[in-house]
Amino acid sequence: MKRTLYVSLLVVVLSTMVITSCKKKEDENPALDSQAKQFNDDSQFYKGEIDQVDNDINNALSEIPTFGKGVNTLSSPLCGVTIDSSQIAQKILFFNFDGITPCFSPSRTRAGQVKVQLTSGTFWSDVNAVLTMTFTNFKVTRLYDNRSITFNGIKTLKNINGNDWIGFLLGNATLKYQERAFNIQVTYDNGAGAIWNSARMTQWSYNPTGPLSPKINFTVNGDTTLNGYADVDSWGVNRFAQIFTTYYTVPLVSNTYCGLWRPNAGQLTHHLSNSDYNLILGVDQNGNPTPYNCAYGFKISWTVNGNTYVSIISY
Repeated sequence: MKRTLYVSLLVVVLSTMVITSCKKKEDENPALDSQAKQFNDDSQFYKGEIDQVDNDINNALSEIPTFGKGVNTLSSPLCGVTIDSSQIAQKILFFNFDGITPCFSPSRTRAGQVKVQLTSGTFWSDVNAVLTMTFTNFKVTRLYDNRSITFNGIKTLKNINGNDWIGFLLGNATLKYQERAFNIQVTYDNGAGAIWNSARMTQWSYNPTGPLSPKINFTVNGDTTLNGYADVDSWGVNRFAQIFTTYYTVPLVSNTYCGLWRPNAGQLTHHLSNSDYNLILGVDQNGNPTPYNCAYGFKISWTVNGNTYVSIISY
């Protein structure tokens, strides 16, 4: 069960942001629409893959709870990965991706290296333990369209509550992680570059009894204040040299009953250049909130040159 816990819900929010207008045909302003669409795909690709690394590393470290197995290469439960433990005495592991093995959900290959160091705490399961991850030419290629993204940079992951797996499974403890990433250098397959920063908090809880149980509940929120915006999740410069900021007004909420990729609730604003894209998560086909039922999708509204546009997108 714990191998599936650390999943990024932000992927869903931005991955299906197809900018369609109910008032204006798309081809009346193709430059704006194509750039917004491309940025949204970039967002999905970036967040999905960098958060998948968090999930994979968390899974692997659950098999090495003390960083204490004194061998040079550890067997790995991960797809296309070998783990170099030659510096394990310094609490360092190297996750080496072969760039060949096709991995699925989603289908892709991964190459390059992620250095993982326990920089605070005796064990990763400790309260306030910190992992520092260094990405070196970490390249992900999607097999269905051969598009790629490459990461170089450093991020940290802080274990706020500690990993009390027994308490979690009893419904008495939550898993909570704080992410920080600054100046991650991103390169796309056409040579274009971007800079990504992130500050978010994710929390997991388990409900073994009650209605619609057992189920895992997931919450994510932005975790910093920037340029007058509170609860900022991510910011940077995209491939079109546009400054972007994403912030929450209501935390995202999801669960395994309806699907972790189908949020029940949440609101965020995606500020791109001079336009704001406002999302309401967890709505029906008419755009109404569905607090007691599984949602159809989310509603996007945005304003350009004084005109307001609305679109309802399914998950």
